[in-house]
Amino acid sequence: MKKFVSILLVLCCAMFIFVTSAFAAEDSRVVIYTAAEDERIAFLQDELDQQFPDYEIVFQSLGTGQLLSKLQAEGTNSDCDIFYDLEVVNAEIILNANPDLFVDLSDYDFSVYDSSVTGYTDRHHQYAVNGKTAGAFLVNTKMLEEEGLPIPVSYEDMLKPEYEELVSMPSPLSSGTGYSYYNGMVTLLGEDEGLAYFDTLNPNIKEYTTSGSAPAKAAVRGDVAIAYGLLWQCVQYANENEGMTVVVPDQGLAFDLFTMGMISGHETREPVKAVFDYLYNELNKPQCAKFNPDKIYVDMPAAEIPNYPAAYEEITMNGLFDFEYKQNLLDMWMY
Repeated sequence: MKKFVSILLVLCCAMFIFVTSAFAAEDSRVVIYTAAEDERIAFLQDELDQQFPDYEIVFQSLGTGQLLSKLQAEGTNSDCDIFYDLEVVNAEIILNANPDLFVDLSDYDFSVYDSSVTGYTDRHHQYAVNGKTAGAFLVNTKMLEEEGLPIPVSYEDMLKPEYEELVSMPSPLSSGTGYSYYNGMVTLLGEDEGLAYFDTLNPNIKEYTTSGSAPAKAAVRGDVAIAYGLLWQCVQYANENEGMTVVVPDQGLAFDLFTMGMISGHETREPVKAVFDYLYNELNKPQCAKFNPDKIYVDMPAAEIPNYPAAYEEITMNGLFDFEYKQNLLDMWMY
């Protein structure tokens, strides 16, 4: 009998230790949903693992549309603790349906932001900007030379029939980068001429990709000669690969803003709050300098990407925060 009781006590102790360890492991786990590119995720993961060795920090990589739909569907019961790189208009879509889903960040210092990205701050502080991403063209000059074609230098040049099936762009239906290009041309040219621009461009498009970074990668591989993509990626790929150049049209660059924040109720867990505080106060600035150095901070760190443009004209984007405007544009997209 004593032996049985002893065994039972040992089993109970083992069970207690197991359950306690499981709860401890769960409590130290921080889940970050993100639409950031693989390079940026790897950088953030490494930095956060070094800063918080006792936490299990898990990045879940999602496309722009997937990130929106998962946050909408899961609500406050989401596995997500922190969202990062959520397109600003998608953040507004979520808040329109569920105004209390994101933690109010009013206690954080928003004076760090440049005036060019704070148009939303008069409405709320339920997210913060983590990046501005401008778009440009990556051109495979070797392919164009082989075809006897000149390097295009303007948006109008992209429409020339000699570039038939030599161009790739992300689809506005699935990519924030693609939508930014679409919205940029509609803003620059007006709705009718903007829509006509893409009607004329369509024969030159070899592929509309679901991923914002896929066209630039295709240009590097030689699958297409001209790719619309993120400026920072275009410059990076041109630096790393011979025979590539970046085209920054004089008419200005379309851009988008991306956001970060926490899911309501999750900020009460110390690991979540600690990780977000570090992202907001310390880590996002070097992330910008390393990957997307378009200005969002008053004291913006210098770009670490060689040959990154010191300055460029911006298109003053229509409806940057207006989800109804975006939906109306997407309803008119035909490709």
